[in-house]
Amino acid sequence: MATKVIMPQGGQDLTSGRVVRWLKKEGAGVKKGEVICEVETEKAVLEVASPQDGVLLQIIAKDGEEVAILSTIGFVGAPGETVDSSEEKTPAGSPQRELKEKRKTTPLEIAVPTSSKIIIEPKARKLAMDNNLPLESLTSQRPDGKITTEDVERELAKSVKQSSGQVFANGLQRTITPDKIRKTTARRLSQSWSSAPHIFVTVAVDMTNAVNFRKSYSELRFTFNDFIIRACVMALQKYPNVNASFIDEDTITIWADINIGIAVAAPQGLLVPVLEDADRLNLEEISAKTWLLVEKTNAGKQELTKPSRFTISNLGMYHVDLFTAVINPPEAAILAVSSIRKQPVVVDGDKIAIHDVMNLTLSLDHRVGDGVLAAEFMNSIREALENPETLL
Repeated sequence: MATKVIMPQGGQDLTSGRVVRWLKKEGAGVKKGEVICEVETEKAVLEVASPQDGVLLQIIAKDGEEVAILSTIGFVGAPGETVDSSEEKTPAGSPQRELKEKRKTTPLEIAVPTSSKIIIEPKARKLAMDNNLPLESLTSQRPDGKITTEDVERELAKSVKQSSGQVFANGLQRTITPDKIRKTTARRLSQSWSSAPHIFVTVAVDMTNAVNFRKSYSELRFTFNDFIIRACVMALQKYPNVNASFIDEDTITIWADINIGIAVAAPQGLLVPVLEDADRLNLEEISAKTWLLVEKTNAGKQELTKPSRFTISNLGMYHVDLFTAVINPPEAAILAVSSIRKQPVVVDGDKIAIHDVMNLTLSLDHRVGDGVLAAEFMNSIREALENPETLL
């Protein structure tokens, strides 16, 4: 039986995505889990995998077309199998119908007045879009006229040089235009800050045992972030009310799945890739999957992911003593991770010793839980990190 290939959500508040390119042609054989096309949203480029073994029966959304999130972009099935794509209907008047109508007018190769076409690499196109750079202003240095990322970067450098003279009346400032990721981040976090009453709870964690534990497993290359993710998963299992979303005054949803969002300062902006089903992973698996997730995010690609339920924002590598983070809606909490510092601590009653200490701050939606829940949750994380053998 044929299976639909779906436009991934790629973010909890996104409504549309654009097909960058199909990696397989209609009729080509595919394997389950094999990447068959790339799509892009406001936040990242995502890889879409085949849902089953078979052949790519039909491509519904062509390269460059923008479609509604979760709509059908193709079919995979058995060789010779037929599909009826006419049954893919969208309720009249919905945003999805408007987006489907736009498919025919948003090709990847955009026509210009000279009747020529702009041929551009997907990464170059995304870089230009993110920086609000008109494609018509780009010039290729290649014989075939195809625009590359180097062409875009050259034009951006020229734009920066030209804009350096654009100042306000006082001569001290210049204006810049936020890219899509920055605009999305601003909109979502403004919404969160204005609608969700934040409560903050900070604990100091003695990481001395964790530092020694990491050294004893040096061959596995664990990071402290791996430890923190695992400790958060254990705490979410113990306190499921934190793994929740405030829907309205009558509804708080407590999620069964534990998907951890990991804030990444990628080249294209702040992104939050998702470590899916983290409660089903041991520490070694968390380490391996997180590394791959961050690598893909930094490369501008993310795999199809489930929505995050709880986010970790780690600024430990930036020599930060303490900070708070804004909740990523519709989640109920986010953990802010600071740097590990050598600090004097009191041990054995009245003795002073130098230990490795790290501050953690939880931001919790007060509509979902109170200070007691936040404190108990944070103490659970601290206990796990101070006894790292429990993380295995």
